[in-house]
Amino acid sequence: METMRRVVLIASAALLFLPAAMKSRTSQDTTAHTAFRALSSGMVTVKVSGELLHSGIYVVPANSLADSVIKMAVPLHPLKQYNNNTTAGRPLPNGSAVNLLEQPDGSLLLVVNQMTVSERMVLGIPLDISTMGEADFERLPGIGPALARRIITYRHKNGGILSLCDLVAVDGIGEKKYKMLLNYF
Repeated sequence: METMRRVVLIASAALLFLPAAMKSRTSQDTTAHTAFRALSSGMVTVKVSGELLHSGIYVVPANSLADSVIKMAVPLHPLKQYNNNTTAGRPLPNGSAVNLLEQPDGSLLLVVNQMTVSERMVLGIPLDISTMGEADFERLPGIGPALARRIITYRHKNGGILSLCDLVAVDGIGEKKYKMLLNYF
């Protein structure tokens, strides 16, 4: 009788564990290893800060607007009227930084910028090579001050535009370093 009870208990535990084990199985497909995880195409990661009850990092639908993200983070003051910069009415791109600031006159200012390179790297958000500064490039592995300066100089000499494939033309970036850097963009 005791043996039968143990068998039933083990079988019951296995039946409860099996769906969870099957859900957590990873696909057998082999994919390229990158420095960043890919978010589903319908979601973006946004940093929300300022005069809010719940500042922080949010993963929101790709079509989200700054004011809807601010409302989700619960403003500390009623949003009767606020000023915003021109980007506040557009859908937020991945890596946006939304800030609700109280002005000296009591009005609220909604500002939309980009997260810092360090924040984007920590969160696994691809970097924007066209907006990065010298200090931003230095944060990448294998890029020191001299190489960062050469990248910025190369970009400046080419009309302020730099694409990823242009990196191999910068002195000090070989094929190996180029392939490693691609993981961050």
